[in-house]
Amino acid sequence: MKKIILLAALLVGSASMACASGSHEGGHHMEEKHWTAPHEAAQQENPVPPDSNSISEGSKLFAELCARCHGPQAQGNGPDASGLSVKPTDLKAMAGGHPDGDFAWKIKNGRGEMPAWEDELEKIEVWHLVNYVQSLKVQSPAKKSTHEHGHD
Repeated sequence: MKKIILLAALLVGSASMACASGSHEGGHHMEEKHWTAPHEAAQQENPVPPDSNSISEGSKLFAELCARCHGPQAQGNGPDASGLSVKPTDLKAMAGGHPDGDFAWKIKNGRGEMPAWEDELEKIEVWHLVNYVQSLKVQSPAKKSTHEHGHD
């Protein structure tokens, strides 16, 4: 009898652990807890102005290095995303909501299946990528309307 109770307790505990740590729910990847750069890194100033040249360079780098996972529009839905254990971040949704240093640190250091690019990219290329991602910020309709009419 003790063996049955012990076995039942082990099964319940194992099932609870599997549910708590499972990476799939309903066939879709669950997102991991929000990833935060260290405070000092997140506060790092971007030395590269977010001009059209930098954003263009960042766009090219993104298409080459990041789009397979993050998707062509940076929404976390690239062709390789479904094969990953953690769904890639929707960078378009994050754009404008995080400091430049936060994005730069994450690009340089990577995490899990996201590669660390610090040894592969020049510092300026990291900042070009940051400028590109930040340029994806979705403007509110009021801001779009004001901008389209030439008013600031």
